[in-house]
Amino acid sequence: MMCAALYRQSTAHAPRHLRGNCLRADNWDNARRERCCPMSRVGVWIIGDQVCRQASSLAGVDRQTPIVFVESRDFCLRRPYHWQKLVLIFSAMRHHARELQNAGRPVHYFHGAADFASALRQFVAGTGIDTLRVMEPNDPGRLGPPGEMERLIGCRVEVTPNNQFLCDDPWFDQWAQRRSTLVMEHFYREMRRMLDVLLDRDGQPLGGQWNLDKLNRRSSIPADLPIPEPFAVAPDAITCQAIDDVHAWFGDRCFGATSPAQMRQLFTWPVTPADADAALDDFLQRRLANFGPYEDAMTGRSWSLWHSHLSVPMNCGLLHPRDIVERTLAYALPRVKRGSLPLNSVEGFIRQVIGWREYMRHVYRREAARNDAAPYAQRNALHADHPLPDFYWTGQTDMACVRDCLRPVIERGYCHHIPRLMVLANFALLHGISPQQVNEWFIYAYADGYEWITTPNVIGMGLYADGGIVATKPYAAGGAYINRMSDYCRTCRYRPDQATGPDACPFTRAYWPFVHRHQRMLATNPRTSLMVRSLSRLSASELTARQQQSRAWLQSIETYRPSG
Repeated sequence: MMCAALYRQSTAHAPRHLRGNCLRADNWDNARRERCCPMSRVGVWIIGDQVCRQASSLAGVDRQTPIVFVESRDFCLRRPYHWQKLVLIFSAMRHHARELQNAGRPVHYFHGAADFASALRQFVAGTGIDTLRVMEPNDPGRLGPPGEMERLIGCRVEVTPNNQFLCDDPWFDQWAQRRSTLVMEHFYREMRRMLDVLLDRDGQPLGGQWNLDKLNRRSSIPADLPIPEPFAVAPDAITCQAIDDVHAWFGDRCFGATSPAQMRQLFTWPVTPADADAALDDFLQRRLANFGPYEDAMTGRSWSLWHSHLSVPMNCGLLHPRDIVERTLAYALPRVKRGSLPLNSVEGFIRQVIGWREYMRHVYRREAARNDAAPYAQRNALHADHPLPDFYWTGQTDMACVRDCLRPVIERGYCHHIPRLMVLANFALLHGISPQQVNEWFIYAYADGYEWITTPNVIGMGLYADGGIVATKPYAAGGAYINRMSDYCRTCRYRPDQATGPDACPFTRAYWPFVHRHQRMLATNPRTSLMVRSLSRLSASELTARQQQSRAWLQSIETYRPSG
């Protein structure tokens, strides 16, 4: 009964085309499929980041339908992906293929194929299919221009709707068309209403407020507060083989490359639905309570803190956001009512899942579909063009915050969202680093990083390179913010209160030059106009000293571009 109060399954108030669909895994219309391809011999291709049991491409096909998985070396060599990401995808694919095979399904698996096209041609020829079904990829344009894939593999291609998200394309487009500007908070509230999540019986937000973020900004983690160890899965035989294959095939080409023995120690991500379910349970039981208050905190004591890390299994299909929402609320409701679990932790986590993740996916989908002179990923509203510093790859820098945030990225392909936004992206924003190089780095470096989610977060949120499509302001901050929200500055050779001289914090030194460079744009934004007015308190000589020293320091840093 308490679960129903916060998360009623009925969607009677939702648009008609969504009623009953948004939380169902399968939105594919069987009758429509039969009309489109009568008497066809169908095969199904499972893409590496869609290893979900209820993929729409598998819906309605008989148990003898051949299924194909392809590991493409060509695709993996196009970018120097983190070895953690490649092992994750390969191991999840292999486990999923084994599960289907054990269920009696005919599975064709191409280990380390030269490329997708040649493997799929071989699959088509060997099985005699005339139609290859694939679920719509998460990344727009993944299948190439219309007709290209059919030409490459020699058979018809049928694309079924993507069901890895909560909000479908027509609903979001209808919502967006009613607004002159898109704001995530407005979308999030509409999602709460449409899904009936965290609402009271009158349809109002539980606790009286839609957003409890003001309660989630504690910066100082008490020394006597134990920080739980992150959830970890020991590599099984399949994962160990994936590690050996990634090392043999790609070696030093991978970001964070190390020895197979070290890789086996560092790889702890879920690779099966059961692993992902256990990871969710672990988060709910051991970390959700403190997730909210310390959501924005950073510390050298822990790379994981109370974050869920569920973006990794969720973004490759091992865990559906529907299941996360349902199980989170089922766990949280009685505890919120008893007062043993803070509502702000639950609301903050739900906002990430049904708000930010869904919103970013749709904004990028819509922007990528525009026929603009500058594609979304190439936007550069602030005209930033300095090359990416080498320390993003090596972690070798005297800035303690940057060094500490990069360590888990290099080792594990992960750090939580505040180091990503307020340290790594913030440094690039203040120093005018090329948004395209930064975006590519984030896609390479993170186990949960794919174009559909990384690009709007970096180009839009982190670097404001889209001119305000995603973010309502540039998230620029000096050393004082990092000092307030972390313990990094205590051990850093730079001082956050110094803006010039040899001990000046690079963030502090670059902050006012950034404001000066972009003052016209910042002055027109109500959320940043105060920054421009405050600039007048700085003398011309002080500003010039910061500009010159920041520029000289940046020019002295080695830059690096991966080959290939």
